[in-house]
Amino acid sequence: MNPVRSLVAVLGGILLISVVVEVLEFTLVNARAGGAIADMPQYFAVRNQPMMLGAKLVYNTLAAVLGGYMTAKVAGSRERLHGGAAALVQTAALIWGFTAGEYAAFTPVWTRVALVAVTGPAMLVGASIRGRAARSQT
Repeated sequence: MNPVRSLVAVLGGILLISVVVEVLEFTLVNARAGGAIADMPQYFAVRNQPMMLGAKLVYNTLAAVLGGYMTAKVAGSRERLHGGAAALVQTAALIWGFTAGEYAAFTPVWTRVALVAVTGPAMLVGASIRGRAARSQT
C-alpha cells in the first residue's frame, strides 16, 4: 500500500463529494429562484424549502457513494479501508461544519443530522461496490 496514493485517494474522494454537491446545490438553488441569488439569506431561503432539502439529501447521498467509489478506485487496494478513512474524515468535517461552521445555523437541525447519518455509510457503499468490482475482475 503506497501512502501517497492512499492520501490522494482519501482526499480526492472528499474533494469530489464537495465539488459535486456544491455545483449541484448552487445550480438547483439558482434554478429554483429563477435567476441569480443576490445574497446568502436569499440563498438559504430558497435552499431550505422542503423540496430542496429533500433533493439535498438525495444528491449528497449519491455524491457520497461516488466519492467512496472513486476513493477505492484510486487507492487500488484495500478499498473498504480507504473508503472508511474517507468516510471518517468527511463525517468529522460535516460535524464540525454543522456545529462550529459559519453557516451552521442556516441549515435545519434535522437536515444536519440526516446528512451526518447517511454520508459515511454511503461512502462505504461506494467503496464496497468498487471493491467487489475489482475482485470480480481478477
